[in-house]
Amino acid sequence: MFLQNPRNELPDHFLGFANPTRLRILERLAKLGEVNVNDLALHLHMSQPRISWHLRMLRLGGVIRTRREGRQVYCSLDVENIRRYRERLDQMLGMAQKMKVGEEVGA
Repeated sequence: MFLQNPRNELPDHFLGFANPTRLRILERLAKLGEVNVNDLALHLHMSQPRISWHLRMLRLGGVIRTRREGRQVYCSLDVENIRRYRERLDQMLGMAQKMKVGEEVGA
């Protein structure tokens, strides 16, 4: 799981969204921007190690980024990386071409 292999990038990325706890973490990050891991644990009523495990899945999937400040770890959404993965998925599904044709015909 979460091997750094180009063939696994899309599955690894979207696997980050495939868990209710991780979705709650993403909602919190979207609302607040950057959040301390301990604050996330308090907000979600979960242990810090469990939150850290979910954050690892999100980080390896390219959904979030983390930074350390002393003993504290802060995380935030990696919006640019999420956009790139969405574009890659659109290309794979042919959505980019369909949207372009729709724009040309005024749909």
